[in-house]
Amino acid sequence: MNGDIMKKTIPFILLFALCSILYKPVINVSSQQTLSRKVVVLDPGHGGLDNGASVGKVNEDELNLKICFALKEELENRGATVYLTRTDDQDMTRRNYNYSKQDDMYLRALKIDEYKPDLFLSIHLNSSHSGAWGSQVFYYKKSENGKALANCIHQSMKEITGTKKNISSCEFYVLRATQSLGVLVECGFISNANERGQLKNSRYHKKLANAICDGIENYEKSLSPSS
Repeated sequence: MNGDIMKKTIPFILLFALCSILYKPVINVSSQQTLSRKVVVLDPGHGGLDNGASVGKVNEDELNLKICFALKEELENRGATVYLTRTDDQDMTRRNYNYSKQDDMYLRALKIDEYKPDLFLSIHLNSSHSGAWGSQVFYYKKSENGKALANCIHQSMKEITGTKKNISSCEFYVLRATQSLGVLVECGFISNANERGQLKNSRYHKKLANAICDGIENYEKSLSPSS
């Protein structure tokens, strides 16, 4: 009886082995891995005792961090390696006393360069008493690559934010003191009631993340000799 069972079983074993050799699993390589091997640092502006711009209980530093989390997720979906200068409600000194903007910015620049990124984004929200609105991207005035990156991100974000503003050169410390290529992105005005409502919305964070990532991709394509 055991011999009969073995005779019946062996053909199935051979068939299974043959199928295992011939079958090659299909590995789905996502067409979205457009930023693979790129290292990106995200710098959520402010934090800790420095809330940035505020309206009521809505604080810029908290929204900056949420937008950066959405950006991190989208960048990683596209294959990038992503680091954040902060991941909680603390400034870079991580002190709850004697806040020093100078110390914070110095440590922020060091942290960005520590990762040796292909590029970095400092994420902020704007504020004004004039009812102003719209996103804006800043680049260090002596960086032509920064200007090109800012323009690509700006053009992509404009489709989401509808901004009428243009990119602008600047001497912000975070752009001036770092050795890495970067831009500062003002995602909108927290002081504008309509825009503030959008900036508080997680779905809008994802839209911003998609637009910014599209801009980064367009910049990378512009560097390709075949583009």
